[in-house]
Amino acid sequence: MTETELFLSLPEFMWNGIFNIIVTLGAGLIVAFVTTFYLKKKDEITRVAGVILEKRVNTSQEILNYLEKLSFKKELKTGTEFELYNLLKEYGFNLPYEPNLQYSNVFESIEKFREFFHGFENIIAINKLWMNTKVRDHLLFMQGYFGSINALILEIGRVPVPKEMALDVKDVDNIASDIILVAGITLDAEISDMISELETLIVDSVYHLDLKRPKNTPVRNTFLNKDMKKIRKRLEKTLVYKLQEKYAVLILNTVYEYLGERLTEDKFEKMMREMKWQ
Repeated sequence: MTETELFLSLPEFMWNGIFNIIVTLGAGLIVAFVTTFYLKKKDEITRVAGVILEKRVNTSQEILNYLEKLSFKKELKTGTEFELYNLLKEYGFNLPYEPNLQYSNVFESIEKFREFFHGFENIIAINKLWMNTKVRDHLLFMQGYFGSINALILEIGRVPVPKEMALDVKDVDNIASDIILVAGITLDAEISDMISELETLIVDSVYHLDLKRPKNTPVRNTFLNKDMKKIRKRLEKTLVYKLQEKYAVLILNTVYEYLGERLTEDKFEKMMREMKWQ
């Protein structure tokens, strides 16, 4: 009898036994494979979550440490504070700590503000990969906010002046330091609120870690996506946007006062139109 015939002639109970062994081994292998795959996947998710959490904590601390510059407050005590207070009230500015004129150290001069603003843009660019959507959007909102302040300063060099009185770089910086100080005083409370909101969002992002990938990102769709449109709409509700006309009037008058020139009402209205502030 051949081996094949011998194998096929086995009794039924032996066939059942062999079948049960095969089924048991197969089921065990499947369970072992599924269990191993699940545990490996879970371990990988835990490992990735740990890396992201560590990066998020470190970058958040770096950002908050940098923004400590805004928390270092000063109060104007130069002997001209009362004069400046009355001037700002004449322009219709609402002073958050009146009659005291308080501002962050970064608004003390145009050089300090530029250094802060460029550093802030850089720190966002480096660290935004590890931020969740809410924190990232708030940081981009703050970047747009300080960008709006910077845009005000750029208007100084665009003020139409007689050719013989053209402003050089030093003149523009001197005027800009006066304007940036006013911006720091009038916007101080709003800036403090933005920092407080950022701190809350950062704490929430650490304690409620979300590994979902955002559908839209500024890197992918630049400034045309819905997120950036929301940020622009949010900026329109801020003081730096609502006070633009007051800042424009202040800039025009400050430039001509610096030049020792009188600015007539007709000339003023014409310049406002040319600068597209009206």
